[in-house]
Amino acid sequence: MSNGDGPIDIQRLIAEVAARHNVFLRPDDPGIALVTMNRLVLEDAMERIHTQIRATIGEFHASMQRAERRAGSMLAQGVKESGAQMRQGLQNDIHIAGLKAREIVHLVNEAHRRPR
Repeated sequence: MSNGDGPIDIQRLIAEVAARHNVFLRPDDPGIALVTMNRLVLEDAMERIHTQIRATIGEFHASMQRAERRAGSMLAQGVKESGAQMRQGLQNDIHIAGLKAREIVHLVNEAHRRPR
């Protein structure tokens, strides 16, 4: 038999059956017709399976794209939140540094006001 890419080699089938089972068929034997019918049924079933596999792969790819978009959105939101937290932290640090600078300026001014 072939791999589904071409017609059945009837002469090879007849020779194989004769060699394996010592049964001699003719090309017009009903058994050969059954082999052809079986192959047609198998090819039809395989085509339906391939169609289902292609559809499943398409659904999988679409699902992966949705997951990638969602992950990207989640990452962007996380980066945005982290940026806001960093900005708030920097503003707090700047405010604290300003308070400390005022305190140092105040202490320097106090020191200059005192007589030596």
